[in-house]
Amino acid sequence: MASIKVLAIDGGGIRGIIPAIILAELQKRLARNLYEVFDLIAGTSTGGIIALGIGTRGNNGLPYTPDELLNLYIKNGPAIFKKNLFTPVKQLFSAKYSPAALEEILAKFFQATEFKTALTPLLISSYDLQGQIPFFFKSHWIAVKPNYNWNVTSIARATAAAPTYFPPLHLTRGAEDYALVDGGVFVNNPSMAAYAEARQLYPDSAQFVVVSVGTGDRQDRIVYAKAKKWGLLGWAKQIVPVMMDSVSEAVDYQLSRIPGCKYHRLQVSGLQAAENEMDDVTPENLANLQSTAKKYVANHSAELAAICAELKDGRGSDMPGAGQKLARQAAAL
Repeated sequence: MASIKVLAIDGGGIRGIIPAIILAELQKRLARNLYEVFDLIAGTSTGGIIALGIGTRGNNGLPYTPDELLNLYIKNGPAIFKKNLFTPVKQLFSAKYSPAALEEILAKFFQATEFKTALTPLLISSYDLQGQIPFFFKSHWIAVKPNYNWNVTSIARATAAAPTYFPPLHLTRGAEDYALVDGGVFVNNPSMAAYAEARQLYPDSAQFVVVSVGTGDRQDRIVYAKAKKWGLLGWAKQIVPVMMDSVSEAVDYQLSRIPGCKYHRLQVSGLQAAENEMDDVTPENLANLQSTAKKYVANHSAELAAICAELKDGRGSDMPGAGQKLARQAAAL
């Protein structure tokens, strides 16, 4: 059997501009929609929105292109992360931003699209505060578990509910009751979760190719002299980026050492100080992020060509049968 191809996209707020540009380059070189190439697409937070965009029929029955998702960030980022004079004080007592603009934009973008329109198996991460457990939205379970057919807008809102930035999403259906936050609290780089899911989906496969697209390596080194003085308030501002970055780097270490798995990490290093933030939507930073991503694509052309050579044959398996097989296994749990 041909190798199983897996795509995983990191979280990172407005820095989703970076993977959108990298994925646009991959799609251009492959001359195929990405859902036709990958046997599984996973995403966390902003990466989850991208995964849903390229992997469902949210665009009037068609998937969105990475370029169209890039435009989503550029056009709507300032409304989603809208600040005012009271924002610094507000974030001490509640979420930094109201979810209203985010929810309105997601509803307009995905409309009434259902998760069952997934064009390839999708794995979107979130975390349930009430159950204190990871919560994954899995499109390939819907065939046997119809209650997994959530509205795509709700899934996007749940995976993007970054703690301290947006309030949790209260998702209910019948007896099911969840308080969902950004999956970045445990899998900001969802590559390992995606690989594990792919191994379940395709148990007879021996070779896996995992393409992991990051949102940029933050350059905000924290020195001991500064950190040793922090208490609750000092850590409150830093804990989210520290946690998300450390999780991503641990995944890099793990996947690069698994036999039978070719792991390609596409990650911009050396972000400028202003580019570090998840919510810097100034015109200057939106331009900087685009410029940084385009430079990365230009400087890594040979690496991208090699990856595309591995992906050119497309999916390595019979998707419908594999999805139904896993769904039956899930139903038996």
